[in-house]
Amino acid sequence: MGSPALVVEAVDFTLLDTQFTSAPVPLDESEGPDPRLEAITGLVAKSEYADAARAASTLLREGVRDVRLVGPYLFGHFFADGMKALPVLFRSLKRTLTENWDFFGPVEKKLVFADTGLRWLLKMMGKHLEHHSRLKDAQWQAWCAPGNREPIEEALALGDPLIAALAILQKGACMDAMRTLLGSLRSHAQGVPFLPPPEEPQPDSPTLAAGPDDDEEEDDDGEEEEEARPARVKKAARAESRDTGPSVPMSPALAQLVRKLSAFEALVEREDYAKASVIAVDVLATVERFDPRVYLPQLFSGFFNGLAQHAEAIEPMLHNTETLSFRAMDQLYRVDLDAFLVAQQRQARSGGSEYDE
Repeated sequence: MGSPALVVEAVDFTLLDTQFTSAPVPLDESEGPDPRLEAITGLVAKSEYADAARAASTLLREGVRDVRLVGPYLFGHFFADGMKALPVLFRSLKRTLTENWDFFGPVEKKLVFADTGLRWLLKMMGKHLEHHSRLKDAQWQAWCAPGNREPIEEALALGDPLIAALAILQKGACMDAMRTLLGSLRSHAQGVPFLPPPEEPQPDSPTLAAGPDDDEEEDDDGEEEEEARPARVKKAARAESRDTGPSVPMSPALAQLVRKLSAFEALVEREDYAKASVIAVDVLATVERFDPRVYLPQLFSGFFNGLAQHAEAIEPMLHNTETLSFRAMDQLYRVDLDAFLVAQQRQARSGGSEYDE
């Protein structure tokens, strides 16, 4: 067990997610920058974001509410907790720019410092998200795990109010950075599953069906037979559905799209066209960039798995797509898949016997 002196205290990242009522403790920078702020800037420059956030939180707890602390403090939250930090982070930003704006310093250059610091924060979040998404590394895998989708959706709902709050900075750079970040989060969210619903308690096991000696109960106007019939009908229906062909599990992305389509229809039916237009824009954009690998991953898993395992055998064939043999097979494949499959089987058997000889 480590020495207590070496235990690092966890950072409280909710310090800005509250309403302030008192004036901030002013910093005396008459003779130059405050050394504590300089130290935080140095930590950020060295990418020591956790230490920078811890130092910023110390000053915030002391009442030193300076807008230059907001960026390092909140980025430390994102750096530590990823997608799960987003709701508190976005709420903290909105409160800082609205109800708590007058309780922040410094008096001079507050707009300039806030614009610079928040632009850095939003761009750094976007760069980290893009970096790990490109690498598909352990950090990205952690961000894609169940339990991340809900906080992302909650944060996205705060996006437009936060963009409106950024207007206080009187420049468009932060608003543009925020829009870019929201777009990246929406794209990332499509591949993140929702948490499964909690399991409902299972009812007690039903009593075993009556045996042949229980004729009296079964013959009571056929009531038990009538009650059992729906279960048999459901069972037959399930068997029939299995015979109609393979079913594809609904991915989280497809389930969310279905919810959006249902919500749109409900809104149109009650003539709430303002909300319906929001969903319409989103769904139309989804259709334009529809990626079946995101919405129907199980449908393509067998294809990509087979392609990956037999790529060395298949790849040489891809260089002969202009041959008469390939073009003939391609045309047969397009007009009659069943005949194409039979022809391929015959060719395979013929080729196999030739090599066997």
